Amino acid sequence: MQHAWGMDFRVSIADSALLHSDFIKQASILADNKDIGVHYLDFSEYDTAAAALSAKENSGFLEALEDGSKKSLLWFVHCDSLAPLNVAVTYSLRTTLTTRPGNNTQSVFIATKASLLMMFANREAPFYQSHYNLTGYCR
Repeated sequence: MQHAWGMDFRVSIADSALLHSDFIKQASILADNKDIGVHYLDFSEYDTAAAALSAKENSGFLEALEDGSKKSLLWFVHCDSLAPLNVAVTYSLRTTLTTRPGNNTQSVFIATKASLLMMFANREAPFYQSHYNLTGYCR
């Protein structure tokens, strides 16, 4: 976990079908033990990505996303709603997560293979080639 900051991954992705069921829990425990703030957002609980990111109950997640001054691990779970090219909030996330001077914020996007391909492998996608693969996916 500590090496993600040293290697400056910033944005990592994982195919939800390939992750071990305890991966998020175990990685979160490791981060917490290193005094890294852990923030979790399950997009499947909301109708749209914008609704998930603007929900009052996710204010701690948003603060960590926007602040960037403390080491934070952000879990974007079931974030398939961020994949379509017409979702403006995804482009804002890319700007926030990849252009700040420090690398205190590490994020992990977990979605289906199809959604990951749309978000990270499509040349027109907001996160095109600005990520590290935690799991593989075939084109």
